[in-house]
Amino acid sequence: MTEQDFIGSVRAYAREHYETGGWSEVEECWEDGDILEYFSDANGNAKKAFKEIKDTIKLRFDYAEDIRGA
Repeated sequence: MTEQDFIGSVRAYAREHYETGGWSEVEECWEDGDILEYFSDANGNAKKAFKEIKDTIKLRFDYAEDIRGA
């Protein structure tokens, strides 16, 4: 998978899941470089990079939910 393919797949997933789990942040706020950083950190392993993005989004979303519930 190329870098552009990975960015496109993450963006497509974010659009599809816009209303769930904080993916709107990726769609609205993340630049391609933000996504690419995960891909680079995973040495081009798209599956590992995507998991890291999902984990990051979940952590940030859960934290925001905790604040809203406080």
